Amino acid sequence: MKTIVRDIHNAVQNSRNTIDFLLTQTSRNWLDNFPVALIHDKNRITDAKELTELQTLHFFNADGFSKESYTTEELRKLQEMTPYVTKNAYCICLKKDAPKTFSFKEKYHKDKWKKVQDVDHNFDALVEFSKFSNEDTSVTIETQIRDIMRSAKEIPSLKATGFIWILSVPKTTYVRDILEHYFGDNHIYVERGRKMTYIAWADLLSGINMRYFVNAP
Repeated sequence: MKTIVRDIHNAVQNSRNTIDFLLTQTSRNWLDNFPVALIHDKNRITDAKELTELQTLHFFNADGFSKESYTTEELRKLQEMTPYVTKNAYCICLKKDAPKTFSFKEKYHKDKWKKVQDVDHNFDALVEFSKFSNEDTSVTIETQIRDIMRSAKEIPSLKATGFIWILSVPKTTYVRDILEHYFGDNHIYVERGRKMTYIAWADLLSGINMRYFVNAP
């Protein structure tokens, strides 16, 4: 995990486009803006125009459910043409090359979302990014990271990976208590102008204790 964090730290320090740096300047394999869940049940689409668009793309089968396997090209096309059908991660670090296809599966028959499967145990770490302004309070910041982690923990393939949170805040915003509460000593920072960018991590997302809040919601 520390070597992944080091790559991200270098990216934050040396580029204003973290994703581009990771993709082009590191030896690791990354999935940027990657769909970790997609709509499963046709009946969950309530907008007639959106439903028509999906039918044009043959997104649903005859029973009204999405497919269980997609190529990278198909996923990118869905994101471009129908972004409302996917939930995306900022990026995922892989242990080896990206597969040509990705599998998705629902837990229950009538679930709204199919969730990505890590069939070959290739996911090394989930990386998420948050940016806040002076108007954002500690409650807002903690609520967002809890929402991010809770949503990711609902996807078994992500729950079993490492987790890294990149957090950009004004220099005057105090977040150390939040970072220490959820990540212990596993956080570093980069200071740039009036902004602070923190990088916090956990070896396993499932190991992050979310029972207690730092700030009462």
